[in-house]
Amino acid sequence: MDNLELKTERLLIARFDESMIERVHLHSLDDDNRRFVPDEVFETLEETRDTVRFLIQRYDGNDGPFVYPVLLLPGKENIGYVQAVPLGNGDWEVGYHIAEKYTRNGYAGEAVTAFVPVIMKLLGILNIWGICKADNAASRRVLEKSGFQLQEKTVTDYKGGQHEVCRYLYCAVRKSCGKNEKRN
Repeated sequence: MDNLELKTERLLIARFDESMIERVHLHSLDDDNRRFVPDEVFETLEETRDTVRFLIQRYDGNDGPFVYPVLLLPGKENIGYVQAVPLGNGDWEVGYHIAEKYTRNGYAGEAVTAFVPVIMKLLGILNIWGICKADNAASRRVLEKSGFQLQEKTVTDYKGGQHEVCRYLYCAVRKSCGKNEKRN
C-alpha cells in the first residue's frame, strides 16, 4: 500500500507508529466504542500494543485492514482512526471512530470524506461499504453526509451478536454502484 497521508483543514490522516499505543488504548475504552464496536475495545495496554504492531505491518501488504490514526492539527493529537477493511469477494468497508471527548465537532465526517476517495483509488475499487448498527444515529449521519447511500436495513450477525444494521454504499462512479468491478 502506498504511503497514505491526508491533510484536511483540521486533521491529518497518516500511518500509525508505536508512540500512539497508549492513546489508542484509552480511546478504545470509550463507552460509544464498547457499545457500537466492541470487537475494537482493547482492555490491556499489551493487547493494544499487539494490535497496533499488527496494523503497522499491514501497511506493507495489499490485504488490509488499513487503519490510519486521525490526528488533530496543529498539535497532531490522536483523536481516533479511519480504516478500510476487506469484507471478501472484492468488497471493502470503511470504518471510523472518534474518541468521545472529540465527538460532535464534525471530525468523523471530515476524516471519512477525505479518506474514502483516496483509499478507493489506492485499492483500485469503485465502491466501498459503510455498515453500522441502526441505532447508531451519529454514524449514520456521518455516512450520509459523506456521500454514502442506504442500501438496506436488516437484522444480521454483527460484532458478535444479532443486531439491526444499516448497510450504506459509496460509489466512485454512479453507474458502478453495487458492482464489485475493479478500476482499470
